[in-house]
Amino acid sequence: MPIHSGGPITSGNRSGSFAISNSSIDNLLAKGSTTPIQDRPGLGTSAGREQYSVLEDARLIRKTATPDAVESFHYNDETGAKAMAEILGGSMSKRSGLFEAAGERLKVGLVRYGDVFPHYEVHGKRIVIGQNGSHYEVRLENRTKKRIEVVLSVDGLNVLSGKTASPKQRGFVLEPKEVYNVDGFRKDSTTVKSFVFGSVARSKAASSGGAGNVGVIGLAVFEEDEARVKAELLKEQQAREGANAFPGAR
Repeated sequence: MPIHSGGPITSGNRSGSFAISNSSIDNLLAKGSTTPIQDRPGLGTSAGREQYSVLEDARLIRKTATPDAVESFHYNDETGAKAMAEILGGSMSKRSGLFEAAGERLKVGLVRYGDVFPHYEVHGKRIVIGQNGSHYEVRLENRTKKRIEVVLSVDGLNVLSGKTASPKQRGFVLEPKEVYNVDGFRKDSTTVKSFVFGSVARSKAASSGGAGNVGVIGLAVFEEDEARVKAELLKEQQAREGANAFPGAR
């Protein structure tokens, strides 16, 4: 895996109150449904083998307290993806390549060794067609000329923490026009556990206490507060201008 030296984590100077909503499936399970998780068809995402992947801290000041854009797309095996597309109704097309997201701020998709998994598109919704046992990466392509932060979730889990996802958490900071592949659930600053298509029962979500959100990938995008960045830079330069080279002199 390539080492990303651009420093794509933000501490999140401002946190939003917008939370990605949970599926009602978990509620149904909690209310006594007898359907075991392993009986559910289709794909979930497992935490695969550990691999070296460096990530460094970066700072970004969010322009607003809530995301500038929130979007999601789905994935499943061929049978499940086609069935979901048919349920949505209307004109359905099978396409290859990345697709636009977050108000055209991003191009995204799931990739393996650089090849993009195909997807169905219907009514503006995308369902990526995965393959059981294959690892994948989430490709994020910043199409703007500004720095942005992307809080990314897989199966309802924040990929940086493994916890229930919310835009209040940290995300990936992308430089203008940067392309970055998120390669797994992060274990620490140098290690991830790769994303692997597998059964719902063996998914990381299931092992974390509930599989109600398997099959969905979420994106919460924040733009940088450029005015505040410039103001802080000016303040810093003024402080440096007033620095005393010999503070001990009398």
